[in-house]
Amino acid sequence: YCIACNQGCFDPLFDRKPQTCLVNARAGAEGKLTIEPAARKKKVMVIGGGPAGMEAARVAALRGHEVCLYEKTEKLGGQLPLAAAPPGRSEFLTFLSYLENQMKNLNVSVRTRTEVTPEQVDLEKPDAIVVATGAEPLIPEIKGVDRPNVVMAWDVLCGKVDTGKEVVIIGGGAVGLGTAIFLARKGTIDGDTLRFIMVNQAESVETLNSLLFRGVKKVTVVEILNKLGQDLGRSTRWTILQDLWRLSVKTMTHTRAKEITAGGVIVDRGGKEDFIPGDTVVIAMGSKAVNALYEKLKGRVPEVYLIGDAKTPRKALEAVAEGLAVGRMV
Repeated sequence: YCIACNQGCFDPLFDRKPQTCLVNARAGAEGKLTIEPAARKKKVMVIGGGPAGMEAARVAALRGHEVCLYEKTEKLGGQLPLAAAPPGRSEFLTFLSYLENQMKNLNVSVRTRTEVTPEQVDLEKPDAIVVATGAEPLIPEIKGVDRPNVVMAWDVLCGKVDTGKEVVIIGGGAVGLGTAIFLARKGTIDGDTLRFIMVNQAESVETLNSLLFRGVKKVTVVEILNKLGQDLGRSTRWTILQDLWRLSVKTMTHTRAKEITAGGVIVDRGGKEDFIPGDTVVIAMGSKAVNALYEKLKGRVPEVYLIGDAKTPRKALEAVAEGLAVGRMV
Protein backbone atom coordinates (compact mmCIF):
# COMPACT_ATOMS: atom_id res chain seq x y z
CA TYR A 1 0.00 0.00 0.00
CA CYS A 2 1.30 3.47 -0.85
CA ILE A 3 1.66 5.63 2.26
CA ALA A 4 2.50 8.83 0.36
CA CYS A 5 5.85 9.28 2.11
CA ASN A 6 7.72 10.22 -1.13
CA GLN A 7 10.98 8.91 0.36
CA GLY A 8 11.78 6.33 -2.29
CA CYS A 9 9.81 7.43 -5.35
CA PHE A 10 9.79 11.22 -5.48
CA ASP A 11 12.74 12.51 -3.44
CA PRO A 12 15.44 10.63 -5.46
CA LEU A 13 14.29 12.37 -8.64
CA PHE A 14 15.72 15.67 -7.44
CA ASP A 15 19.16 14.05 -7.14
CA ARG A 16 18.81 12.00 -10.34
CA LYS A 17 18.95 8.74 -8.41
CA PRO A 18 16.97 5.54 -9.12
CA GLN A 19 13.52 5.32 -7.67
CA THR A 20 12.49 2.71 -5.14
CA CYS A 21 9.81 2.43 -2.44
CA LEU A 22 9.81 2.48 1.34
CA VAL A 23 7.01 -0.09 1.53
CA ASN A 24 8.21 -2.27 -1.35
CA ALA A 25 12.01 -2.26 -1.50
CA ARG A 26 11.91 -4.39 -4.67
CA ALA A 27 10.15 -1.65 -6.64
CA GLY A 28 12.15 -0.72 -9.72
CA ALA A 29 14.46 -3.71 -9.35
CA GLU A 30 12.06 -6.67 -9.35
CA GLY A 31 14.14 -8.58 -11.90
CA LYS A 32 17.25 -8.27 -9.76
CA LEU A 33 15.84 -8.51 -6.25
CA THR A 34 14.01 -11.81 -6.68
CA ILE A 35 12.77 -13.84 -3.73
CA GLU A 36 13.67 -17.49 -4.34
CA PRO A 37 12.90 -20.57 -2.22
CA ALA A 38 15.75 -21.34 0.19
CA ALA A 39 18.02 -24.25 -0.71
CA ARG A 40 17.83 -25.41 2.92
CA LYS A 41 15.17 -24.59 5.49
CA LYS A 42 16.68 -22.80 8.49
CA LYS A 43 15.54 -21.77 11.93
CA VAL A 44 15.76 -17.98 11.95
CA MET A 45 15.52 -15.66 14.96
CA VAL A 46 14.70 -12.04 14.20
CA ILE A 47 15.29 -9.78 17.20
CA GLY A 48 13.41 -6.49 16.96
CA GLY A 49 9.92 -5.82 15.66
CA GLY A 50 10.46 -2.56 13.80
CA PRO A 51 10.23 -2.20 10.00
CA ALA A 52 13.70 -3.69 9.41
CA GLY A 53 13.03 -6.74 11.55
CA MET A 54 9.53 -7.37 10.22
CA GLU A 55 10.64 -7.05 6.59
CA ALA A 56 13.51 -9.48 7.22
CA ALA A 57 11.07 -11.89 8.87
CA ARG A 58 8.58 -11.51 6.00
CA VAL A 59 11.10 -12.26 3.27
CA ALA A 60 12.77 -15.11 5.17
CA ALA A 61 9.37 -16.71 5.75
CA LEU A 62 8.45 -16.29 2.08
CA ARG A 63 11.57 -18.28 1.22
CA GLY A 64 10.45 -21.16 3.42
CA HIS A 65 12.43 -20.61 6.60
CA GLU A 66 11.02 -21.19 10.09
CA VAL A 67 10.98 -17.66 11.50
CA CYS A 68 10.40 -16.36 15.01
CA LEU A 69 10.23 -12.61 15.65
CA TYR A 70 11.04 -11.25 19.11
CA GLU A 71 10.08 -7.79 20.38
CA LYS A 72 10.85 -6.60 23.90
CA THR A 73 7.93 -4.15 24.06
CA GLU A 74 4.26 -5.10 23.95
CA LYS A 75 3.68 -3.87 20.39
CA LEU A 76 5.35 -4.22 17.02
CA GLY A 77 6.29 -1.25 14.87
CA GLY A 78 9.44 0.29 16.28
CA GLN A 79 9.43 3.98 15.35
CA LEU A 80 6.56 3.71 12.84
CA PRO A 81 3.94 4.87 15.41
CA LEU A 82 6.17 7.87 16.18
CA ALA A 83 6.40 8.71 12.48
CA ALA A 84 2.61 8.48 12.25
CA ALA A 85 1.90 10.80 15.22
CA PRO A 86 2.32 14.25 13.59
CA PRO A 87 -0.68 15.55 11.61
CA GLY A 88 -0.83 14.23 8.07
CA ARG A 89 1.46 11.27 8.73
CA SER A 90 -1.06 8.66 9.90
CA GLU A 91 -0.54 6.48 6.82
CA PHE A 92 2.66 5.14 8.36
CA LEU A 93 0.27 3.04 10.45
CA THR A 94 -1.04 1.52 7.20
CA PHE A 95 2.45 0.17 6.58
CA LEU A 96 2.61 -1.17 10.13
CA SER A 97 -0.75 -2.89 9.69
CA TYR A 98 0.47 -4.45 6.43
CA LEU A 99 3.61 -5.84 8.09
CA GLU A 100 1.65 -7.20 11.06
CA ASN A 101 -0.74 -8.94 8.68
CA GLN A 102 2.19 -10.44 6.79
CA MET A 103 3.51 -11.95 10.02
CA LYS A 104 0.15 -13.70 10.48
CA ASN A 105 -0.27 -14.73 6.85
CA LEU A 106 3.22 -16.22 6.65
CA ASN A 107 3.01 -17.99 10.04
CA VAL A 108 5.87 -16.04 11.56
CA SER A 109 5.87 -16.77 15.28
CA VAL A 110 5.73 -13.39 17.06
CA ARG A 111 6.77 -13.08 20.69
CA THR A 112 6.27 -9.63 22.20
CA ARG A 113 7.37 -8.58 25.68
CA THR A 114 10.41 -10.79 25.19
CA GLU A 115 13.95 -9.48 25.57
CA VAL A 116 16.34 -11.95 24.00
CA THR A 117 19.49 -12.94 25.91
CA PRO A 118 22.55 -14.93 24.81
CA GLU A 119 21.38 -17.73 27.10
CA GLN A 120 18.05 -17.91 25.27
CA VAL A 121 19.86 -18.10 21.95
CA ASP A 122 21.87 -21.05 23.28
CA LEU A 123 18.61 -22.80 24.18
CA GLU A 124 16.85 -22.00 20.88
CA LYS A 125 19.87 -23.03 18.75
CA PRO A 126 18.89 -21.06 15.61
CA ASP A 127 20.76 -21.38 12.33
CA ALA A 128 20.66 -17.62 11.81
CA ILE A 129 19.96 -14.48 13.82
CA VAL A 130 18.91 -11.08 12.48
CA VAL A 131 19.52 -8.31 15.00
CA ALA A 132 17.21 -5.35 14.36
CA THR A 133 17.10 -3.83 17.84
CA GLY A 134 16.71 -0.28 16.56
CA ALA A 135 17.87 2.91 18.20
CA GLU A 136 17.19 5.07 21.23
CA PRO A 137 17.06 8.86 21.67
CA LEU A 138 20.39 10.62 21.94
CA ILE A 139 20.70 12.61 25.16
CA PRO A 140 22.99 15.63 24.62
CA GLU A 141 25.53 16.89 27.10
CA ILE A 142 23.67 20.06 28.02
CA LYS A 143 23.68 21.38 31.55
CA GLY A 144 20.28 20.76 33.13
CA VAL A 145 19.23 18.02 30.68
CA ASP A 146 18.30 15.84 33.66
CA ARG A 147 15.79 18.35 35.06
CA PRO A 148 12.20 17.21 35.63
CA ASN A 149 10.89 19.67 33.00
CA VAL A 150 12.91 17.91 30.27
CA VAL A 151 11.28 15.18 28.15
CA MET A 152 12.20 13.18 25.04
CA ALA A 153 10.47 13.86 21.71
CA TRP A 154 9.73 10.14 21.29
CA ASP A 155 7.86 10.13 24.61
CA VAL A 156 5.85 13.19 23.54
CA LEU A 157 4.84 11.62 20.22
CA CYS A 158 3.73 8.35 21.77
CA GLY A 159 1.75 10.10 24.51
CA LYS A 160 3.86 9.00 27.47
CA VAL A 161 4.42 12.53 28.79
CA ASP A 162 2.53 15.82 28.96
CA THR A 163 3.89 19.23 28.03
CA GLY A 164 3.07 22.71 29.28
CA LYS A 165 1.82 25.77 27.44
CA GLU A 166 5.29 27.06 26.53
CA VAL A 167 7.47 24.40 24.92
CA VAL A 168 11.07 24.68 23.74
CA ILE A 169 12.25 21.92 21.38
CA ILE A 170 16.00 21.42 21.10
CA GLY A 171 16.68 19.98 17.67
CA GLY A 172 15.29 21.07 14.31
CA GLY A 173 15.52 17.86 12.34
CA ALA A 174 12.62 15.71 11.14
CA VAL A 175 11.70 14.50 14.63
CA GLY A 176 11.95 17.95 16.23
CA LEU A 177 9.85 19.63 13.53
CA GLY A 178 7.30 16.84 13.56
CA THR A 179 7.01 17.17 17.32
CA ALA A 180 6.62 20.94 16.99
CA ILE A 181 3.69 20.55 14.58
CA PHE A 182 2.21 17.80 16.75
CA LEU A 183 2.21 20.11 19.79
CA ALA A 184 1.28 23.33 17.97
CA ARG A 185 -1.85 21.67 16.58
CA LYS A 186 -3.15 20.97 20.10
CA GLY A 187 -6.35 22.95 20.56
CA THR A 188 -6.93 23.68 16.88
CA ILE A 189 -10.06 22.43 15.10
CA ASP A 190 -10.14 19.61 12.57
CA GLY A 191 -11.80 19.49 9.15
CA ASP A 192 -15.08 17.98 10.36
CA THR A 193 -15.45 20.62 13.05
CA LEU A 194 -14.64 23.37 10.57
CA ARG A 195 -17.33 22.11 8.18
CA PHE A 196 -19.92 21.95 10.98
CA ILE A 197 -19.20 25.53 12.07
CA MET A 198 -19.24 26.83 8.49
CA VAL A 199 -22.48 25.04 7.60
CA ASN A 200 -24.15 26.53 10.66
CA GLN A 201 -22.45 29.93 10.14
CA ALA A 202 -21.51 29.95 13.82
CA GLU A 203 -18.29 31.96 13.47
CA SER A 204 -16.72 34.53 11.18
CA VAL A 205 -14.04 33.62 8.65
CA GLU A 206 -11.44 35.48 10.74
CA THR A 207 -12.33 33.45 13.83
CA LEU A 208 -12.22 30.20 11.87
CA ASN A 209 -8.73 31.03 10.59
CA SER A 210 -7.64 31.57 14.16
CA LEU A 211 -9.20 28.29 15.30
CA LEU A 212 -7.52 26.41 12.46
CA PHE A 213 -4.00 27.62 13.13
CA ARG A 214 -3.80 28.84 16.73
CA GLY A 215 -3.48 26.11 19.30
CA VAL A 216 -3.11 26.24 23.07
CA LYS A 217 0.69 25.94 23.11
CA LYS A 218 3.50 28.32 22.26
CA VAL A 219 6.27 26.31 20.60
CA THR A 220 9.87 27.31 19.86
CA VAL A 221 12.40 25.18 17.96
CA VAL A 222 16.12 25.65 18.53
CA GLU A 223 18.53 24.33 15.88
CA ILE A 224 22.32 24.64 16.00
CA LEU A 225 22.72 24.35 12.21
CA ASN A 226 21.87 27.02 9.66
CA LYS A 227 18.96 25.09 8.15
CA LEU A 228 15.90 23.36 9.53
CA GLY A 229 14.95 19.83 8.51
CA GLN A 230 18.18 18.89 6.81
CA ASP A 231 17.23 15.20 7.07
CA LEU A 232 13.88 15.75 5.34
CA GLY A 233 13.24 14.95 1.69
CA ARG A 234 12.90 17.84 -0.73
CA SER A 235 9.33 16.95 -1.63
CA THR A 236 8.11 17.16 1.97
CA ARG A 237 10.42 19.67 3.69
CA TRP A 238 8.66 22.72 2.24
CA THR A 239 5.25 21.49 3.41
CA ILE A 240 6.55 21.05 6.96
CA LEU A 241 8.12 24.50 6.98
CA GLN A 242 4.83 25.90 5.73
CA ASP A 243 2.93 24.16 8.54
CA LEU A 244 5.35 25.59 11.11
CA TRP A 245 4.73 29.08 9.75
CA ARG A 246 0.95 28.63 9.70
CA LEU A 247 0.95 27.37 13.28
CA SER A 248 3.17 30.28 14.46
CA VAL A 249 5.96 28.00 15.62
CA LYS A 250 9.02 30.14 16.32
CA THR A 251 12.21 28.70 14.83
CA MET A 252 15.78 29.72 15.66
CA THR A 253 18.72 28.49 13.58
CA HIS A 254 22.42 29.08 14.34
CA THR A 255 21.38 28.70 17.97
CA ARG A 256 23.10 26.45 20.50
CA ALA A 257 21.42 25.37 23.72
CA LYS A 258 23.83 26.04 26.59
CA GLU A 259 21.78 25.29 29.68
CA ILE A 260 18.28 24.16 30.63
CA THR A 261 16.74 25.84 33.64
CA ALA A 262 13.44 25.44 35.48
CA GLY A 263 11.99 28.25 33.38
CA GLY A 264 13.44 27.67 29.93
CA VAL A 265 16.65 27.40 27.92
CA ILE A 266 19.76 29.59 27.85
CA VAL A 267 21.09 29.71 24.29
CA ASP A 268 24.01 31.12 22.36
CA ARG A 269 23.06 33.00 19.18
CA GLY A 270 26.09 34.15 17.25
CA GLY A 271 28.12 34.63 20.41
CA LYS A 272 25.34 36.42 22.26
CA GLU A 273 23.53 34.81 25.15
CA ASP A 274 19.74 34.73 25.07
CA PHE A 275 16.97 33.12 27.13
CA ILE A 276 13.93 31.28 25.75
CA PRO A 277 11.16 30.83 28.32
CA GLY A 278 9.45 27.45 28.49
CA ASP A 279 7.84 25.26 31.10
CA THR A 280 8.71 22.11 29.12
CA VAL A 281 11.89 21.38 27.18
CA VAL A 282 11.78 18.63 24.55
CA ILE A 283 14.97 16.90 23.39
CA ALA A 284 14.98 15.94 19.70
CA MET A 285 18.67 15.67 18.87
CA GLY A 286 18.79 12.41 16.98
CA SER A 287 19.27 8.83 18.05
CA LYS A 288 21.97 6.24 18.64
CA ALA A 289 22.12 2.60 17.66
CA VAL A 290 21.18 -0.10 20.17
CA ASN A 291 23.38 -3.04 19.24
CA ALA A 292 25.03 -4.38 22.39
CA LEU A 293 23.26 -7.72 21.90
CA TYR A 294 24.76 -8.10 18.43
CA GLU A 295 28.26 -7.90 19.89
CA LYS A 296 27.38 -10.65 22.38
CA LEU A 297 25.89 -12.92 19.72
CA LYS A 298 28.63 -12.70 17.11
CA GLY A 299 30.16 -16.13 16.62
CA ARG A 300 27.48 -17.84 18.73
CA VAL A 301 25.58 -19.17 15.70
CA PRO A 302 26.60 -19.73 12.06
CA GLU A 303 24.94 -16.53 10.77
CA VAL A 304 24.43 -13.24 12.63
CA TYR A 305 23.28 -10.09 10.81
CA LEU A 306 22.89 -6.49 11.98
CA ILE A 307 20.37 -4.28 10.17
CA GLY A 308 18.32 -1.10 10.40
CA ASP A 309 18.87 1.58 13.01
CA ALA A 310 20.75 -0.95 15.15
CA LYS A 311 23.45 -0.71 12.48
CA THR A 312 23.22 3.03 11.85
CA PRO A 313 20.22 5.28 12.60
CA ARG A 314 18.61 6.37 9.34
CA LYS A 315 15.15 6.38 7.75
CA ALA A 316 12.62 3.58 7.37
CA LEU A 317 13.52 3.52 3.66
CA GLU A 318 16.98 2.14 4.42
CA ALA A 319 15.69 -0.11 7.21
CA VAL A 320 13.21 -1.89 4.93
CA ALA A 321 15.81 -2.23 2.15
CA GLU A 322 18.22 -3.90 4.57
CA GLY A 323 15.44 -6.16 5.84
CA LEU A 324 14.79 -7.30 2.28
CA ALA A 325 18.51 -7.82 1.60
CA VAL A 326 19.05 -9.98 4.69
CA GLY A 327 15.82 -11.89 4.16
CA ARG A 328 17.09 -12.82 0.68
CA MET A 329 20.54 -13.70 2.01
CA VAL A 330 19.79 -15.81 5.10
